[in-house]
Amino acid sequence: MLYALGGSGGGLSLYLDQGQLVYEYNMMIIERYIARSKNKIPAGRHRIEVTTTLASAKPLSPAEVVLTVDGREVARTTVARTVPAAFSASETFDVGVDLGSTVSFDYFERRPFRFDGTIHSVDVKMN
Repeated sequence: MLYALGGSGGGLSLYLDQGQLVYEYNMMIIERYIARSKNKIPAGRHRIEVTTTLASAKPLSPAEVVLTVDGREVARTTVARTVPAAFSASETFDVGVDLGSTVSFDYFERRPFRFDGTIHSVDVKMN
């Protein structure tokens, strides 16, 4: 797990699974949107970026999510509709682990799905 926001009732997560970079947007259990790199990310220090571009500021707007590693696109997905407010009032933003309920069913059996590498920093920017 690199980071997770929310939980099984809705959230998003970014993690490495068998070397592949995976992003999941859990739209309140109704829909799941997943971006997965085709190739494994080699061991070592990397800059991973997740860029989310909303189609508009209206509630439930679609969004395009692009994953890059060291400036190179590795995966993307289109979220058909985003949550209109917050994912949860009780789940947290977790780094290196997914505490509480898991955002993705894909790593439920491995919870809390701790990252075994080093995360040097996490920056969240809103445009």
